[in-house]
Amino acid sequence: MDETVGESRFWRPLWQRYSASPSVALCRVPELEYASSLEVKGDVLDHCCGDGWFASLAWPGRTLAAGCDLDEFSIQGAGKRGIYARVDRCDAGKRLPYAEGSFDLTFNNSGLEHIAELDAALAEVARVTRRGGIFAFNVLNHRYFEWWPLDQSSRDAYREWQPFYHALTIAEWKARLEVAGFALQGVRGYFCEEAARLLALLDCEFSGYLMRRRKSALVSRYRSWPGIHCFLWRRKISGLPWRTEPDAGAGYFITAVRT
Repeated sequence: MDETVGESRFWRPLWQRYSASPSVALCRVPELEYASSLEVKGDVLDHCCGDGWFASLAWPGRTLAAGCDLDEFSIQGAGKRGIYARVDRCDAGKRLPYAEGSFDLTFNNSGLEHIAELDAALAEVARVTRRGGIFAFNVLNHRYFEWWPLDQSSRDAYREWQPFYHALTIAEWKARLEVAGFALQGVRGYFCEEAARLLALLDCEFSGYLMRRRKSALVSRYRSWPGIHCFLWRRKISGLPWRTEPDAGAGYFITAVRT
């Protein structure tokens, strides 16, 4: 359980890509570690796929049946990456542009918490996933905000600008999945309190600066002296443990079977 961020095979490419947004580099380590362990076979939907870079790193050399995302720029990038048989711009909280039972595996990486109409999104995932197929996803949970390192006003503002609608317990996820037509299969955990609090601090400061132009002394120092601060933050982050017991951390990797 004491595997560190820096020991992950994904850490170097993540830091190279996201050093200007260190919270993203940190968050992606357990997401990629768990996603890459999936048995990726048959027809796969990358649900909220972004630009496809995550999938290309998690499953190199694989061609997935489809990728979908709301953001037009991201979908254009995903199409150019050449790892999807088709890409579609759509609202995952509404109807997906696929026939019933199209996919053996549907995967979502940290997108569900940002969809206001969660039950509608889960129902659509169930509709397009074949019976006996798998729905797998990463998501931050209730502990992420219970362990919040800053004041309540910053927490509330962060949840608004992200937006972050759903910080659920595993019991709540189980219930929502069952209503949609899934049976919970497995849960793996990530980010102890120390790692979760550091992630929240960095993500609040950097995303607030980038998305809302909020003033941040931390971000200002980081951008003013990027060499030394990148080095110091990389060293600090790389020493953090990331894996936890299934229901002990601030993140879940959940797999569920379509019933």
